[in-house]
Amino acid sequence: MRFENPTNDAIRDILKSKKRIAVVGLSDNPMKTSYMVSSVMRDAGYEIIPVNPTVDEVFGD
Repeated sequence: MRFENPTNDAIRDILKSKKRIAVVGLSDNPMKTSYMVSSVMRDAGYEIIPVNPTVDEVFGD
């Protein structure tokens, strides 16, 4: 069985209907892409759940 990424429409539908997102590998370093993207999503109203055992705190939470 071959995995295929969801279509852009499917991703759009998910992001419109869900407001809580777990980010695996979220860094606490503001210069890292995972932090930047998650920060923008957080500012847009998403609840971001960091998943990174090496980080104690992200976004001051």
